[in-house]
Amino acid sequence: MKKTRTLASAAGAVVLVTGAASFAVLGGGTATAAGQPSSAYGLSLSIAGNAVIGEDTVQVESTDGSLVEDELIGLPDNPVASGGVITVSAKNGNARAAVTDLGVGDGLLSALPSELTSQLGSACDTLVGALDPLTGAIDDTLLGTLLPQIGGLLDQIADATDGTPLDLSLLGALNLSELTSLQLGGLCDVLRGDDQLVGADAVVAECNGDTGTTTVTDISALGLPLDIDVDEPNAKVEIPGLLTVTANEQIANADGTFTVNALHVNLLGQVDLVIASATCGEVINDVDDPGPSDAPSPTPVESHVPVTG
Repeated sequence: MKKTRTLASAAGAVVLVTGAASFAVLGGGTATAAGQPSSAYGLSLSIAGNAVIGEDTVQVESTDGSLVEDELIGLPDNPVASGGVITVSAKNGNARAAVTDLGVGDGLLSALPSELTSQLGSACDTLVGALDPLTGAIDDTLLGTLLPQIGGLLDQIADATDGTPLDLSLLGALNLSELTSLQLGGLCDVLRGDDQLVGADAVVAECNGDTGTTTVTDISALGLPLDIDVDEPNAKVEIPGLLTVTANEQIANADGTFTVNALHVNLLGQVDLVIASATCGEVINDVDDPGPSDAPSPTPVESHVPVTG
């Protein structure tokens, strides 16, 4: 895994703990940055409440208000998400995070027994073959046979993953009849490893003060174009029981900062993924206690001292 770092000065990278950061300056004094800093991170992933990829995998925080940047190529190994390049930056009143070539759900079932996935693949092949390529319609008689078969296989997947780090037990509770025929075909493609649950060419979050924007290029879910208005704050699309995607998630935080999450994805109620997060804050730098300085050299003064004795 290759990393590229372009961090700003060490002063700009000091971790803020209490809301004010201090660092040494020339001359022996101390400079204090008061307020809440801007920050950004590329991605966070948790499964069943356990962190798999933390925010600090690629994260910056501008504790003195100056520009801080970082970049990461590729994601740590995990069973859910993949990405190309993550870039983050932050400075006073502005932050930005971007992720390219995002994939969610890659190899979702790769750890399962091959005989189970091959059965699922065969059933899905039959299902996809029965779909009309133009309308997405499906033969009702065939549907009545296939859905119980696929549902039974999903029950087996649920049992096989129960209690594992990637618990897919909710797949067994998925009501396949609520999915459209095209969504069914897309779900099969994901389960076979042929497609991503969610994919996007580029995902960008940016904030300026207390306003934010999200840009998402070519986003899809179950292999189908996802119709979601990223210009609308907190826009949401849901595939019942399977997937919830919130775009341009905007949060006014209690400490006065403002956060924009470009995408917030929840899978099967237990996989939680935030992609491209930017938080805007403001710090003010003051210089106190200048400390000792060099005193001027004394100037000799000519005088007469009386002699006694």
